[in-house]
Amino acid sequence: MKYMFLMLTSIIIVLYSFNYKKNFNYINFQKKKKKKKKIIELIKNFLILILILIVRLFFFESYIISSGSMKPTLFTGDCVIVQKFFINTNNHNYHIWKNFYKPKRNDVIVFKNIHDNNINYVKRIVGVPGDIIFYHPFEKKIYIIKNKNFFLKKKDKFLSSNFIKNHKYKKLNFINTYHTLRLICCTEKHNGYSHDIIIIKGIKNCLFSINRGNKYIQKWVWIIPKDQYFVMGDNRDKSFDSRFWGVISKRNILGKVKFIWFSCNYTSKIWLKIVRFNRIFKKIQ
Repeated sequence: MKYMFLMLTSIIIVLYSFNYKKNFNYINFQKKKKKKKKIIELIKNFLILILILIVRLFFFESYIISSGSMKPTLFTGDCVIVQKFFINTNNHNYHIWKNFYKPKRNDVIVFKNIHDNNINYVKRIVGVPGDIIFYHPFEKKIYIIKNKNFFLKKKDKFLSSNFIKNHKYKKLNFINTYHTLRLICCTEKHNGYSHDIIIIKGIKNCLFSINRGNKYIQKWVWIIPKDQYFVMGDNRDKSFDSRFWGVISKRNILGKVKFIWFSCNYTSKIWLKIVRFNRIFKKIQ
């Protein structure tokens, strides 16, 4: 009887040990599996982070519109995606990237302030190298001659047949806060492209801050040299642009605005109208 008891005890101990070892191995396997899974997740997250940094550094970047100078194209609170065309640096990398993009008329671009590199502006390219631009401050019209040979030096006049001036007026869906003036929206056409602008009818632009020392500015006339661009805001009477400080250099251009990925109306008192859903993923033209 004594031996029988010892035998049974031994069998139980052996079976328990075998089962314990099996469970222990399984637990260790699961721990190793979880650890391996965590390592894989960390590697994936790290690679995603690196990819995001590369995309942001070399290809795209998000900006928030903080003024109404580009209405009705861009509103305050619009979050836009900008396609970058060179690394913002002072070393040789700029020379590698600068030929990647050739700015075109009608492009909406983000660029650095010519006087302060810490400030970014968003405007529309109106004049490109080789253009002669004349701006009528009362009618708010742009006249563009695409070739300098069209300028008549003898009479100091332009050949009107080469002017580009197409303004098609339409009803504006904004509140007019001016009692004696008309706030209107019109479609401006240049070089086969068209975009909406806002002007105040009946008042002359207050452009008294123009730097008369700029050799390219002579009584509302700008001659655009190589690698220089004339930019303006679509909200013509509330935009600080090339009419004030002249042309900008290609070196200052950071990229082209592609589309709006999100938009918020921070001044709305109705929380349901804070997000402008109709502007999300809107392509900029």
